[in-house]
Amino acid sequence: MGTRSKIGILRKDGSVDHVYCHWDGYPEHNGSLLFNEYSNINKMNQLIKLGDMSVLNEHIFPVPDIPHKFGAIEDHQEDVCVFYNRERDEDWKYTCPKTSKNLNRFIIDCKNSDCEYAYLFDENNQKWLFSPIPWGKAGEMNFTSLKSELESNNFEMDDSLKEDYIIFDGIELMKDSDYYEFMDCYNSDSDAYFEIKKMFDEKKFDDYISGLNSYKETTDDLDLKDRMTVNIAEVKEFFNLEPEMEV
Repeated sequence: MGTRSKIGILRKDGSVDHVYCHWDGYPEHNGSLLFNEYSNINKMNQLIKLGDMSVLNEHIFPVPDIPHKFGAIEDHQEDVCVFYNRERDEDWKYTCPKTSKNLNRFIIDCKNSDCEYAYLFDENNQKWLFSPIPWGKAGEMNFTSLKSELESNNFEMDDSLKEDYIIFDGIELMKDSDYYEFMDCYNSDSDAYFEIKKMFDEKKFDDYISGLNSYKETTDDLDLKDRMTVNIAEVKEFFNLEPEMEV
């Protein structure tokens, strides 16, 4: 039997969007993975919107044209999440993300489940929270810092900037700027992810930066422009690009 867990986002309005994960829900595995690889709201949004999962892994999207199936470990791509709807075509009515109207309601939903751990990414503070789920409805749930839980047990921790964070932020920036232009360029978020990753793998950073700058020129939203500037600066920092490259 798996170690089951709830994984969710505590939204700025106090509601909680959450999904079920069947395997490896203990802090040493799912806790470390979430802290190390999902400390970014845009990557978390992508994870949650795909619904309940069998396996949490580092990557959300499987590489195109390579088999990725539900089943034994050898049937799915290494380090890629396995979702009940996407990989096994289970009914979306039952595997879709759920929403609890507030944290107290989420705690009740956790206690009514057969899960053993709950993880919440606090959208407002950009921090991970954690609580064991008591067996039976009588016990208390108290959300504390996941970072503290990992530190106290000497589990692996790495909250540094990740390539995935840059890519998922870039996707959302393009959609926020001009959604229809984005859809003309890419068929899906998955397609956009692999196109951008290919640019980075081939060191075509100027193509990405010029593309994002073209979106930047079409918007009058100053906050959006500022976030695009930050994203481009992160590309330069992460890949150690020359400072004179145009931002």
